Amino acid sequence: MRHRISVADLETALNGSLCPLLRERVELADLTYENISPEERDAYLIEVIETLIKPNIVKAGPHRRADWEVGWSENLAALQQGTPVEAIMPRYHGKNRLVRWRQELVRPVAPLFDYRIHTIIVDWAIDTFLKQASSLYEFGCGPAYHLLRARQFNAGARLVGLDWATASQKIIGEIVSRGIEKNIQGVNFDFFHPDHAIDFPPGSGVYTVAALEQVGADFEPFLQFLIKKRPTICVHLEPVEELLDQRNLVDRLSQLYFQKRNYLRGFLTRLRELRDLGQITIHREQRTYTGSFFIEGHSLVVWSPN
Repeated sequence: MRHRISVADLETALNGSLCPLLRERVELADLTYENISPEERDAYLIEVIETLIKPNIVKAGPHRRADWEVGWSENLAALQQGTPVEAIMPRYHGKNRLVRWRQELVRPVAPLFDYRIHTIIVDWAIDTFLKQASSLYEFGCGPAYHLLRARQFNAGARLVGLDWATASQKIIGEIVSRGIEKNIQGVNFDFFHPDHAIDFPPGSGVYTVAALEQVGADFEPFLQFLIKKRPTICVHLEPVEELLDQRNLVDRLSQLYFQKRNYLRGFLTRLRELRDLGQITIHREQRTYTGSFFIEGHSLVVWSPN
């Protein structure tokens, strides 16, 4: 049976309202999906379990810096060869036949279903929490595709894209040299070794999207950097296993995959500890009920240093 994710469906999942621009995006995007059969669900479960028991699965961590350099260099090359900037996206979008929606696996009907719903959720978070920011800092920005869309929701902010891959800064350089966006800057930044020379102007907002995922349990240097530098607000769309339900099989497999790949671990628990110590304020912690083949990887956490 086919279903189509509506504006009301997304607003319920996000516990928030979509602005008119995003409502139109949802209507124009083909967010149609089909339920899968019991046989397909069994095949999915077998595939995930077999992946989880592999001894040589690639783990996140500082050793993967070169891999991300290669990935963003492919995006840079495409841009230099004339690909429109709006087509520059990470190549992991659209590669899986099944995605997650409301704690179940479903089959998208149209290609790039995951990319479309993902960008709508990112843009909703920017519009909801960052549209008044004087400057927007995206840490782990990759090819800067979220930053460019952020301009639709914050017309005046200075845009800063930070990433440990130098190809990311070259992409932003191309964006500037072509006149696509002038008020944007690329900065090299390593989550594991934050550059404390970076300061945030008053009213600045920080966000990450599936970027802190790569640090595993080693988020403390970046967290302490943010607390010390005191941006006005910090928004994260990341894997957050604390928000998933261990009693739900699809959720539990997501948590186990986080652990197997050494994705972000213990971040929300640490934020709650810092809240209880009076060092930060947590404004929002929630799941988005959307995800990819292996994980629900974009839960929302919003906080500010006190």
